[in-house]
Amino acid sequence: MTDTTMSSMADHLGMVATGLEWIVIALELFAIGILLPGVARFATRFVSGDVMHRDAHDRHHQLNHGRLALGRHILAGLEVLIVADLIRTILHLSLANILLLGAIVVIRSFISFMMEYEMKALKND
Repeated sequence: MTDTTMSSMADHLGMVATGLEWIVIALELFAIGILLPGVARFATRFVSGDVMHRDAHDRHHQLNHGRLALGRHILAGLEVLIVADLIRTILHLSLANILLLGAIVVIRSFISFMMEYEMKALKND
């Protein structure tokens, strides 16, 4: 399958494109940096609620707080990853990259919508 390149900004920008590629990598690492504390907070709440042998209400409360914290981190990480993907697609503009970006944005938007819905339900719980 051939990749029909519409226009590649990376070819015209030279060193600027290289700098932008490094910015994309930095954004992806930043997104990971957002996700890891969320996992740590969730794990802390899970351990606090489950392992400490609290009553059922306290366990449920701790788990919900952990899920909310994790959800906020996942949503923030997804937003940063979308920015990185947008920059990468602009640098290497092709039909395949545009379709891939579209699919990624749709999937991430669906995940974000479902997580927002779940987080609202947890807040009301």
